[in-house]
Amino acid sequence: MSPSPAPPRTARRVSVGEGLSGTTGAQARDHNQRIILQCIRAAGALSRPEVAAITGLTGPTVAYICRRLVRDDLLVERDPPVPARGRPGRLLSINPAGALALGADMEGDRLTLTLMNLGGRVVDRLTQLIPRQATPAWADAIQTGIGDLCGPADAGGMVPMGLGLAYASEPGQALATEVAHRLAARLPYPVHAETMTAAAAAGDLHFGPGLREPSFFQILIGRESSGGLVLRGRPFTGAGGHGNDINLLIPHGGPSAAGDMGPQGMGSIVSLPGLHRHMAAQGLATDSLDGLSTLSEEGNALAADWIDTCARLLEGPIVTITCLVNPPAIHLSGRLPGPLLDQLARALNRRLDDMPHLPGRVRIVVAPDAMTMGAATLPFLHRLLPRHDVLQKTAAQRAQREAQGEAQRGTPASGQA
Repeated sequence: MSPSPAPPRTARRVSVGEGLSGTTGAQARDHNQRIILQCIRAAGALSRPEVAAITGLTGPTVAYICRRLVRDDLLVERDPPVPARGRPGRLLSINPAGALALGADMEGDRLTLTLMNLGGRVVDRLTQLIPRQATPAWADAIQTGIGDLCGPADAGGMVPMGLGLAYASEPGQALATEVAHRLAARLPYPVHAETMTAAAAAGDLHFGPGLREPSFFQILIGRESSGGLVLRGRPFTGAGGHGNDINLLIPHGGPSAAGDMGPQGMGSIVSLPGLHRHMAAQGLATDSLDGLSTLSEEGNALAADWIDTCARLLEGPIVTITCLVNPPAIHLSGRLPGPLLDQLARALNRRLDDMPHLPGRVRIVVAPDAMTMGAATLPFLHRLLPRHDVLQKTAAQRAQREAQGEAQRGTPASGQA
């Protein structure tokens, strides 16, 4: 008996394009370009026929858009590593240096400015404290930092496609909006402002584990604790946009189980200030992120104690989330150094392993750079990446459309963009 023919490569790739179908309606050209970029980013490299199979677009449409993306240096193409039978299709992949974006994180009195390329690599970064919580101080510091990262535009400096501002509850939305308006009048590219939680979700979705699994619950540990539910790539913020505040949660058992948290809730401990206070109470001052990255043996032991406390406090909310929502994964991110995030994830997963009665098999997944990349993702999201509230079609919707009457099935599913 002759062996069965191997399935085409597209059959193995379709999963990366779930929900990434093209369209022929209004705004089709922009939408189809975003969808093609996204499915190539998710797969790493695809041939034009594979892109057409995943998106449902016609071959000529894919060829036309990809030719334009190669011309604009957003895609690069190369020969496949192993020659295929017949005429091999060249592989397309993202050109990381094809576009740059800036992100400014406004958290408390701390500004973190990041320059990131389209491949998700942080090209450069700077951090400084803003002593005065005033619009001019923030705007001037961001503009000066942009000059330091990119160089002067009139001297051949790097030109990003936009600036994203991600703000925490302090300094707050009002001040961040004023800063965005002031910078928009000074800079030659657009400025986009968003909450830090929503920006982190965007960074996770497009440059983290969310790229493969776009439904998850995120927990962010920074100056405060925050997080929220992301369903099929769309953050759920609740009524009034306050559905991501886990800072004030009280652990299971009521206030008596909160220990020394008092009325401030879990965020007074599960946060960077909570870690610094824990260290200081034992006579070890670590008031900076750099200090947390170079802990002594004593410091590592104190950090391990704090991680055990955080795992105990987070266990109840995670059990509740698992029972009520049952997300495929819970993504852990924040300002903590990577090793501390990994330790906390392991501690939480050990606790979940001891609860086999929980529905599903939820795991804690570390998304270490979601907060760092979140603000810089915003310009890419507005210019190049697919937006889930615009012309989004799922594979099921496309199948339903194609299953309609004979006349409709005879009509081409996609046209030239």
